[in-house]
Amino acid sequence: MKDLNFFEPYQGKKKEKTNAKIYIYGAMGIVGVLIVITLTINTVSIIMLNRSIEDYNKKLSNSQTQQELKEAEDINKQITTLKQYDSALTDVAVSVKERDNVSDTLLNDISSTVPSEVSFKNLDIENNTVSIKGVSTNRTAVAELKHNLSELSNMQDVYVNSIDNSSAVEGEYSFDIKCVLKDVE
Repeated sequence: MKDLNFFEPYQGKKKEKTNAKIYIYGAMGIVGVLIVITLTINTVSIIMLNRSIEDYNKKLSNSQTQQELKEAEDINKQITTLKQYDSALTDVAVSVKERDNVSDTLLNDISSTVPSEVSFKNLDIENNTVSIKGVSTNRTAVAELKHNLSELSNMQDVYVNSIDNSSAVEGEYSFDIKCVLKDVE
């Protein structure tokens, strides 16, 4: 015959409570173990980093390292000074390049204005002034040269200083023309 146990449903609930407690305590144990492991790892890491810091401080306080550090600082100061000089020289070079009045274009422009009866003896370019000394077979060619130079876009002012027919060769006129170039901006 089979025995009837009327308390059986209550015994299952007690067993469920103990199972839930086991799960809770197990999870708390796992979390506790993880905390201890993390604490151990971090403590070991901090100790190793402190040792490393001490080693670096010893190396930095070494007299040879101090001397090398001072040399490096001196070199850095020199590099900074040289960079400032380089910057200033670059600015000067750019300014000079922008003010460069003598160029192939200018010389080609002047050459294109010369009539066939004119030949140059001397061509001087100083600052913004071009001085041309030469000879011509007639005065009209000198006037034509002056007119052609005045038509150039980079000429501000062109004037004839002198025309003289007392040169060594008869029938030739020596002349002197001055041209003022426009400012380059």
